[in-house]
Amino acid sequence: MLEPANTIVAGSFNLPAGQGGDQLRPAACKLPGKSGDFPRHVTPVTPSAMNDALPTYAERLDALHQALADDFREIIGRLPWQGHESIVDAGCGDGFFTGLLAERLTNGVAVGLDTSPAFLAAAEGRLQPLIGAGRVRLVQGNVERLPFDDATIDGIWSGHSMQSYPDLPHALREFRRVLRVGSTLAILETDNVHSIMLSWPPDLELAVRQAEHREIGNDDSYYGTYFPRFAQRLLREAGFVEVAREYILIHRQRPAGEWLERYVELYLQHFLEQVGKRLSPSARERLAQLANRRSETFLAKQENFFFGSLQVLLTARAGQP
Repeated sequence: MLEPANTIVAGSFNLPAGQGGDQLRPAACKLPGKSGDFPRHVTPVTPSAMNDALPTYAERLDALHQALADDFREIIGRLPWQGHESIVDAGCGDGFFTGLLAERLTNGVAVGLDTSPAFLAAAEGRLQPLIGAGRVRLVQGNVERLPFDDATIDGIWSGHSMQSYPDLPHALREFRRVLRVGSTLAILETDNVHSIMLSWPPDLELAVRQAEHREIGNDDSYYGTYFPRFAQRLLREAGFVEVAREYILIHRQRPAGEWLERYVELYLQHFLEQVGKRLSPSARERLAQLANRRSETFLAKQENFFFGSLQVLLTARAGQP
């Protein structure tokens, strides 16, 4: 019986001979089909999947993914994979990036891995056609003990997950352990200070940011939140070489569209909930009006609305053990 951390949720895997079932690796296979065999859109998470079992940020993150889906698809499209590989989406969440990886891997397999049963259930609902076609497999597992043999994985993708890992250096070492020598690790992250740019009043943004960053903590507590600042050193210490970094600005103007409007609403409401008590009454009220879709001053409906997201794409190759 497999441990819960290594549970196969959807799709099939082969157990390595002699391993007692406590490690898994993707079954060797050649998958049929062309990139046009399934729709190029990414299905949103269904409302029923957005339940109390998912973390509070799940809906906000889904709205951002839907609003910027074409941009994220283009980012994955530039990665140096040939399309026949087995690529692990580490910390796959609701499966958004797993689906984009499956589009990219026209003759391979995208393996979504997450610790959360609720997220994996949402991913299974979203990706069912791709799972049925053998293009996607889902595994419940932990990056602190990846359920794969040494040097068996062709590539790893990690999108916006670094801050969820309690021991980030160890997680990176695990990535290196399961990757074949020379294969690519691709990480898409943001720096918390420079992640989102909006056309809100500068004095209000500064007040919110000061309240948000009043307490940072020690290095270990903010490695993930500010990962791009530490990435080169952490990746090299974990055994990676040829570390590269690319800054990508994704931007939108009015009209924002339904998904981006929803994201802006949830983004500002999150600040209101997190730091509202630390703001002055007038600043708190201004923020509440900007976050209210029914308000005449709702930010995403303003004539001068601007949205920018600074994404950082980091790539590295697995070095010799």
